[in-house]
Amino acid sequence: MKEKIPFYNIVNMFFVGCVFVIFTIPFFIDAIDLDATKKYSEIISNWTGIISVVAIAAMFEIGFIINRLGSIIIEPLYVILKIWPREKYDAKISEISQSNAKFQSMITELNLMRSHIMICLIILIAALFLGKFLYALSMFALICVFSFGGRKHNTKINIIRKQNG
Repeated sequence: MKEKIPFYNIVNMFFVGCVFVIFTIPFFIDAIDLDATKKYSEIISNWTGIISVVAIAAMFEIGFIINRLGSIIIEPLYVILKIWPREKYDAKISEISQSNAKFQSMITELNLMRSHIMICLIILIAALFLGKFLYALSMFALICVFSFGGRKHNTKINIIRKQNG
């Protein structure tokens, strides 16, 4: 039995990994030795293709890990704290998706918000440890934005679940 990984999963994991890498660059920009980079630029230019493939694979893996952390940390925590309450329902997501084309994309968007909350939480903690308090504050603000946006989204999902099950 052959099963393919859905395209949105690949893009979702890669996108989450890219966002995380981009957000963590400010932590390491001071540690990059520009003179060493210039010295090895010829070697690096010959390996550009391989380095790009490794970077893409690493970003996918980082995104995958963050996505899983979000599902085992953020989602249960938000349900317990009733930030994103989960209503009781009997219908399966696949059944609802067949009758409501927008439902699956709403679930995907909520999962993406959960992953972004996890990214911001990781970076917030790292920024606090590194003494970058303004950066930590901006991550906290993003956590609030994604949490409130996700709450509204979650409410719509619960309404559709109630109507179908």
